[in-house]
Order: sequence, then C-alpha cells, then structure tokens
Amino acid sequence: MVRFPMPRAEEAAELIDEPGIALDELSANLQDLERMNRLFGGTRLIFRYLEPMLRQTHTGEIQILDVATGGADIPAAIVRWARRQGWRVRVVGIDKNPQMLRAAEKRIREYPEISLELADALALPYPPRSFDVVLCSLALHHLTYAEGIALLASLDKIGRWGFIVNDLLRSWHAYVLTWLGMHLFCQGRLVRHDGPISIRRAYTLSELRTMVERAGVSGVQIRPHPFFRVALVKEHAHDLAPDR
Repeated sequence: MVRFPMPRAEEAAELIDEPGIALDELSANLQDLERMNRLFGGTRLIFRYLEPMLRQTHTGEIQILDVATGGADIPAAIVRWARRQGWRVRVVGIDKNPQMLRAAEKRIREYPEISLELADALALPYPPRSFDVVLCSLALHHLTYAEGIALLASLDKIGRWGFIVNDLLRSWHAYVLTWLGMHLFCQGRLVRHDGPISIRRAYTLSELRTMVERAGVSGVQIRPHPFFRVALVKEHAHDLAPDR
C-alpha cells in the first residue's frame, strides 16, 4: 500500500490563539474541550501516569504545575481525585492568555487548592525542582519544533519527580475522524475549527523521539494512546522519596 504522510502545517492558525475572543465564547469553547477530554481520554491519560507516581510519593502536600492550563479542567480533576484519597495537593495552572485565565477562574471557585498564574510556557518563571510533577496537555502542537525542544528541557528541570505531556499525533485518518468528532460532539465554532487544525499541527512519533533527544532529556517514555493521543512521560525514580 502506498502511504502519503501528512505534512505538518506549522503555519496553520488556531482561533483560540488569537486575542480578543469574547469571554462567553471562550468559556463555551473550554466546556467543549473538557467534554472532549472526558470522552476521548485526555484526562484518563494524565491519570494513568500521574496516579501511580503520586501513590509512591503522597507524604505531605503534593505540588503540581499545569502548563498551558486552558480552562483548568485537568487541575480540577486532580483536586477531586486527591480529595477522595484524603491527600493534600496544590496545583498551579499557568497560561499566557489573560482571557483564558479569566474564563478558568469561574470554573475553579470551589477548588481553593488551585491557583492560576499568568506565565508563558516558553519562559517558565520557576527554579529547578520547584514542583513535584509538571503537566502539559494539548500545548506541544502549538509550538514550533525548536520551541517544543526548549519546553521539554524546561519541564525536565522544574519537575522534581518528573513530567507528563499529553498531546496529539498527526495523520490523515486522525484528521478526518477529529473533524467528524468535533462536528458531532461540539457546538462552538472555535473548537470545530481548531480540532482538525490541531491534528495538522501535531507531531508524529518519530518527530517526538527526535525532539526529546535534541532536548537532552533521557529516560522519556513516548507512548501512543487511543484517539490519536500520545504521552511523553519522564519519571525521576531516584527522586521519588519526599525531601520536604
């Protein structure tokens, strides 16, 4: 069979990256994204790797950084889970878009364990080992290849126990099925437009392997998951005992 790989559309613009989106429309888009995370495994993917990591290290307060937090649905899910376990967590969600943070603030009012900060993923204002675990969901494909390399290196320095990156994989069938999924399950124009574009901007497994190698980060697991998801997971096994 002749295969025609999908070239990466780095220059394709996603509407959610543009300034000036009305808060109501942005909030509706974030609700669509949260629904898609639940339906197609984005939240489950994070917990698949985060839960066993935390079960080894739950003494004291667990400190987590969520890079490019969007609507903060992942931090909220983590807090709900930690409450059921009887564990203390502090989750800092950052985003470079002030409007995004305003939308997220409305969604986390019942979660005092979560704080939001304005910060750029490419200029993280945190010293090495300042958080136990660093998360980054559906942001890597927004970056250029060089920016992705820089981000992975930063995540590795900041996360004392490790990091978990959740993103998409690029392919033609992923593009077609994502287009269908967006139009079946989502109402907002932003997510309907941006979902297929996200697939076109995503990386392949081979590109991700090279990116990790050039970032100089060793020991990263790169695992594909259903619904065109991929996890990049680094665990500092020798650092899992709490030192606070």
